[in-house]
Amino acid sequence: MAARVLIVGQGLAGTALGLALEEGGVDFVIASAGHDDAASRIAAGLINPVTGQRWVKSAQIDLLLPMAESAYRRWEMRLGVKLWHPLAMTRLFRDAEERSRIERKIAEGDLAPFVGAQTERGVEITGAAWVDLPGMLGAAERIWNAGGKLRHARIEAADLEGDGSGVMWQGERFSAAVLCTGADRLARGMFAHLPFVPAKGELISVQGEGIPAGRVVNRGRWILGDEMGCGRVGATYERGSDDTEITGAARDELLRDAQEITGGTLRVVGQTAGVRLTLPDRAPVAGWRNSDERIGVLGGLGSKGALWAPMLSKSWSDKLARTGQRFPAMIDVERFRI
Repeated sequence: MAARVLIVGQGLAGTALGLALEEGGVDFVIASAGHDDAASRIAAGLINPVTGQRWVKSAQIDLLLPMAESAYRRWEMRLGVKLWHPLAMTRLFRDAEERSRIERKIAEGDLAPFVGAQTERGVEITGAAWVDLPGMLGAAERIWNAGGKLRHARIEAADLEGDGSGVMWQGERFSAAVLCTGADRLARGMFAHLPFVPAKGELISVQGEGIPAGRVVNRGRWILGDEMGCGRVGATYERGSDDTEITGAARDELLRDAQEITGGTLRVVGQTAGVRLTLPDRAPVAGWRNSDERIGVLGGLGSKGALWAPMLSKSWSDKLARTGQRFPAMIDVERFRI
């Protein structure tokens, strides 16, 4: 078995990495200051194969989607919590011009194989899902806390001492530390050469008329309804903002868009905000801080973290278990050193 690894942070990235290390036979300890500031706690966990105003397939979706489904179904067994929820999705046209443009893309096969039935109003998208991220984080926290894997502590850069052969923390030696701290300042400070950009997002929860039960309807904004007549609506996108305060402007904007989608009167019953880190090429990042391979990072998951996390965590597990294993070029931190 490889030497122990210190995972810093137990949001989506840290939790996925811990689960992947368990599968890979790599021992680890997680240091976590809690989930209160984690973007994962407010994320809807949506996996959408067709995204953006231009209606394009999510980057690397053909590779990432089967890997994600397989991982979350395995992790369900480990955690005892239902994580993977296949989801019916309707993507609505904004206007006749968009409808004409998207019909051409469909005819040319640009969105295959994720396009289903088409109506006057929109298109059914296949392959969508949502992942219960709060359930995943909570179940893992309980299991690892009971097993002594989880330490409740906030780590600063000065706490990670090293002598060239590993990392020392609280008097214990680890082969390496992997920072999975999301928008927290630690990873941004220790990996200052990475062009991380924060992006604030706000979601609202609603009740009322026309909420789509058990499906998501998307028209720029999305609304995801449950069987109890409640729905989540998201998300705003404020590039460059580190602010985690909820705002009336975002609430009003999301409510207006949700009522246009549903055609019903809705009332807001909850609102949350969080900050994600993004990178200019819209892909996340994994890799070492420098050549001594003691401090690593797993971050920049952006709004598609539920889709990317299984592949990223598997790449790190493979790297830590087998000396010489390389990260896939599309996520390797080295792409920003060139």
